[in-house]
Amino acid sequence: MIIAIILAILVIVAIFKKGIPTLHAHWNTLIDEFDYSTKDFYEKLTEELKSHGIEKIRITSKLISTGNAMSRKRLYLRVSWKNYTYDCCLAPYGKGTFISWWMYSKKTGFELLVSKIPFVGGYLVRAFFPVTYYTVDTSSMFMTYAQSSVVKVIDDITKEKGVRSLTEADKKPIMRDIFNR
Repeated sequence: MIIAIILAILVIVAIFKKGIPTLHAHWNTLIDEFDYSTKDFYEKLTEELKSHGIEKIRITSKLISTGNAMSRKRLYLRVSWKNYTYDCCLAPYGKGTFISWWMYSKKTGFELLVSKIPFVGGYLVRAFFPVTYYTVDTSSMFMTYAQSSVVKVIDDITKEKGVRSLTEADKKPIMRDIFNR
């Protein structure tokens, strides 16, 4: 009886627990001899992201630690949609400006719980949480939407300031296999 209660509690906790993020893609670039306000960039990026009319997008500013709990925090722009999170950073670096983003997806607590079942967890995850065309497409849509917004804002700013714009090679994200189990 006690084992059943403990198991029920674990299942309930797993269902409501936030998932563990898995890196899907990232991107970065350094624009030499360029200085721009982080907050101004985030305002322009927020405006650009909202202009696409995507429903249920959440855009917030987030202070993220640069190291341990006692370290400095850096301001990021966090864009969330479904179980995807996109963190964008603009920061001065030497005489230039560094821009990066990281895209994560989150597995649900229940999926993580199922995956831990000895011997059959992997099979059950593939059976009950399959990677579908829809899953791959929505991930790609969100990443493309966010990346094109960042690149457009950078292009607008560099054009306005008379600075060299990014090359096509500079604009390509680095992909990870998000769906590898």
